[in-house]
Amino acid sequence: MAATLALGTVLLCGCGEARVDAADDLCVQYDQLVEKADSLQEIDPDTATVGEVRDQVEEVQDQLDALQAVAEGQLDTLISTLRTAVGDLVAAASDAGQEALDVARPLIEDTVDDVREAWATLEQAADVKCGEA
Repeated sequence: MAATLALGTVLLCGCGEARVDAADDLCVQYDQLVEKADSLQEIDPDTATVGEVRDQVEEVQDQLDALQAVAEGQLDTLISTLRTAVGDLVAAASDAGQEALDVARPLIEDTVDDVREAWATLEQAADVKCGEA
């Protein structure tokens, strides 16, 4: 994980450069991703419905797409890791179906932990890039 963080940090360039368009600004897109990721991390694996998980994951994936579009390859590895963890979360919830969700709760809890870990790595790299660290 440290190697991934170091790689992400090295590949990042400054967000203090002149702003052209908020949609093209890495730090603006990152801030929007923070909002979506915070909502996703608030999901309670003990009470979440399949629909809630799916909706939250879809919003995060859409924002990951927007971030990746402006990152110009700089964060691809970190974004891919987070995208995989988020996809695994919705798969764990969807595969179980609402009726079997109680049985799947431990798997969902594991995938939530994976999302949190992947998010923390991307967050650290982007915070360095955007001057939040």
